[in-house]
Amino acid sequence: MVKHAHAGKDIPQLSGEVIERLKQYEYPGNIRELENIAQRILIECHDEIVMPPHLPVDLRNDLIIPTRSNSDPWPSLVEHEKSYIREVLDKVEGNKSKAAKLLGIDRVSLWRKIKRYDLENPDA
Repeated sequence: MVKHAHAGKDIPQLSGEVIERLKQYEYPGNIRELENIAQRILIECHDEIVMPPHLPVDLRNDLIIPTRSNSDPWPSLVEHEKSYIREVLDKVEGNKSKAAKLLGIDRVSLWRKIKRYDLENPDA
């Protein structure tokens, strides 16, 4: 953002809600992930104030995972994915690198799905 300011470009302010979400996020990619988020905000936000919809999906806490009703005979795609990830993690005894490779996704994506679906909890 400093480079952006030195280039004479306006820097949008962060809303209080955005600041809180940035503070609470765990940043699995460390400082590089924070830098990428800041760059993305500067590129994509054309408003004076950055609001939660300007943030990447993982930082939007309003993401709701749909659940299946008892009357619905077909499991949702989310339920299938959660079940499949749990099954793969069990197969590789919790080794996330091996699980990500078997699933064909990177470890960060797997980590986010584990967090989203609360798969660290054995009762999930």
